[in-house]
Amino acid sequence: MNVINETEKVYEMEGNQGKLRKKLVHHKGEFYMVSENTLIEETLVFRADPTGDVSSYCEVGGGRGLTLEQVIAEFDDMLYTPWSEDDDTEDL
Repeated sequence: MNVINETEKVYEMEGNQGKLRKKLVHHKGEFYMVSENTLIEETLVFRADPTGDVSSYCEVGGGRGLTLEQVIAEFDDMLYTPWSEDDDTEDL
């Protein structure tokens, strides 16, 4: 995994100051934008193109209570596992 770039941007949300921290990551042939919102204490992973533009805001990893550094350090474990109909699942 390679971290390509990172940005920090201060923004205001509902009268509170927070930071939006981002890193563009190249991992196993795919590009991802890892984005941390310090105000709500959440870091999410989105698919991106090589220039860092997010291709879909449907998150593919991360979660609440995680920092950007934690997600980067355990990147493979932080990516969501796709659901498959072949998985052993219990009928509801």
